[in-house]
Amino acid sequence: MSNVIKYILIAYLIFIGGAMMAQAYEVTQVRDGATIRGKVTFSGTPPGPLQFEVEKNPEVCGGQRSLVKVEVQNELLKGAVVILEGVESGKPFAKQEFQGDAPGKGTFQYAEGEKLDLQVHTKNCNFGPFTGVLTPDEAVRFNNHDSIKHTLHTFVSLDSGGSILRTLHNRDIRPDGAFDRTFGSDKLKESRVVRITCNRHDFMQNWLYVVKNPYFAISDVHGHFMIEDIPPGHYIMRAWHPVLGLQERDVRLMPNTAFVANFAFFRIREKAMTSRKLSFQSEEAAKKEVSSSLD
Repeated sequence: MSNVIKYILIAYLIFIGGAMMAQAYEVTQVRDGATIRGKVTFSGTPPGPLQFEVEKNPEVCGGQRSLVKVEVQNELLKGAVVILEGVESGKPFAKQEFQGDAPGKGTFQYAEGEKLDLQVHTKNCNFGPFTGVLTPDEAVRFNNHDSIKHTLHTFVSLDSGGSILRTLHNRDIRPDGAFDRTFGSDKLKESRVVRITCNRHDFMQNWLYVVKNPYFAISDVHGHFMIEDIPPGHYIMRAWHPVLGLQERDVRLMPNTAFVANFAFFRIREKAMTSRKLSFQSEEAAKKEVSSSLD
């Protein structure tokens, strides 16, 4: 290799490395931060839970298991991931823990600080809740607290509906064992969606959305979410569910403001659809609207 080619290659690598560093999220103090709160709704009849006869390790997993992919109560949707894209600096990641549905006892744990530091704690044949988030180029710790082996199989989704998948990892987790796996940004160029399964237990299924900053929330059992301490600015706001799809819109946040943002999903003829009509208004305007409706 000639010296000229070597210099060109070195310059290219420095450029790429600098570009990646420039895109990294930076924790800084937030002044005059804004807040977004809202709810995620679902209209129509949600798909029923999937039922499974457990063939392997029923002494640990139970003889039968079910999987609820769309969890709705009174038209309020649980498990929608709400994200703000384009925030390059701001608050640190928050310490959070989300637990899977019973009889599963798995959890997704997120650390506090400059990194998300996702830890997946598999328990009672369950990785954790149906939806969650992860960050690229950061090790994810997979822990197995069961007395049986699980076979972790992760995929990246090559389409928005998750029907075209490409394997990322495929490895056994021994009983009471653990290991780290990284989801590299080079593997996530074509998608922001990752699927987690167990090859030995087909009811163990989870979906993760790739985030690049701590400005995300997951709607609770009442469909509510809140994102706080947001630096004023212009961003893209997204609401995602692995079955129901993705919604997005531009938002402009002014200093020291509170906004209400509601997302509506619906289902027609067994096909999930997303509403094009999104509600986004200041909290003051929302209160006036509620007040006028009571008069």
